[in-house]
Amino acid sequence: PGGTFYLVLPRAMIAAVNFIPVIAAWFIGKRISTAHAVVGMAVMALWAECVLFSVQTLSESLAVACFFAAVALLRREARYGAIAAAGALLALAGLFRFQFGPAIALYALLTAGKDRRMWGALLLGGLPVVAGGGLLDLAMGLRPYEWILNNYNANIAQGRMKEIGGVETWYYVKAIPHYWKWAVVPILVFLAHGWRRNPALFAAALLNIAVHQFVGHKEYRYLWLSIDILLLLAAFGSYDLLVRASLPQWTGILAKNPVATIVGFWAILSLSLAITATYRTDWREDGAPSRLAAETIRDPAVCGIAVPMGPYARFGYALLHQNKPIFLIGIGRPPSRLDPAPASAGFNALLAWESEPTPKGFPAKGDCMGEGSDRLWAYRRPGGCSLERRS
Repeated sequence: PGGTFYLVLPRAMIAAVNFIPVIAAWFIGKRISTAHAVVGMAVMALWAECVLFSVQTLSESLAVACFFAAVALLRREARYGAIAAAGALLALAGLFRFQFGPAIALYALLTAGKDRRMWGALLLGGLPVVAGGGLLDLAMGLRPYEWILNNYNANIAQGRMKEIGGVETWYYVKAIPHYWKWAVVPILVFLAHGWRRNPALFAAALLNIAVHQFVGHKEYRYLWLSIDILLLLAAFGSYDLLVRASLPQWTGILAKNPVATIVGFWAILSLSLAITATYRTDWREDGAPSRLAAETIRDPAVCGIAVPMGPYARFGYALLHQNKPIFLIGIGRPPSRLDPAPASAGFNALLAWESEPTPKGFPAKGDCMGEGSDRLWAYRRPGGCSLERRS
């Protein structure tokens, strides 16, 4: 009670599950060579984005883990049971993130082709998972897969995704260079050599990007399946390009330890991105704003709190542990952090950035936490709270 173990536990579970793409990369690469397996596994383990996404409690993280496990199992010469297990995992990936469905279906189609044995095993493994998902819906009082239809109607048919923040058409074209920065050049070069190692995976990655391109609201995490695939294929391509094509010309360390050299290159490339401002905020080095809010709202004298509207995720009820009202307050016209009066009857504590002046009506300055631009002050006003509706 009052702790954070209930937040740590699911993150630990997701982190454990997300070792699966690392292990899967070994088996996928081993079909080519041991060197490809080592390089592929290393990139999946060391790449900055792989580490960041590995602990995010997102449907994308679960779906990608299931998908890569299926890819590791699915091949024509595999045993019937392994193919059936791959079918179950592909179906589960589709349930976790149904938007990945077209890419998952394309991968299965290109891999199985006209092989009836493979299709029989895939269906044997996948159909029980699909049926189980429908039964869970029934147990929750819904029609089977009604949630997918509701999602489509709300977000696509009614355009709600655009209402909550439609993103420009070319967002994904700009987002990948934004996150990969200088690494985008070698990755694309490697990918040009590595996609041939698994055309079915490459096609699935491209289709997933195309599907999400047509959705009004765009977020980088929606492409995580594609990003992971492209990174793996680029890892294979890096070995092909830098070693197999040029090995007779190399001398010294590269000739003696080509795999270690390539893995080292990827590790340095990843580290060079991880220390940039783009990624530093994602490492969550400082939870001071959340701690300050939690400390303030635990005070029995505090009956409601106002927090900055921007980083709202830091101030959710799941973090603050108190059944007290939390107000998201901006900086524009009232109510704002400068002049909270129109809403301040509902709260008697307010958090504001250090660079902002003292809020009107909140003369008592309390604790301060955070560093630099992330530094917050807690302010108080005398009296209690009233949530009665006023005319």
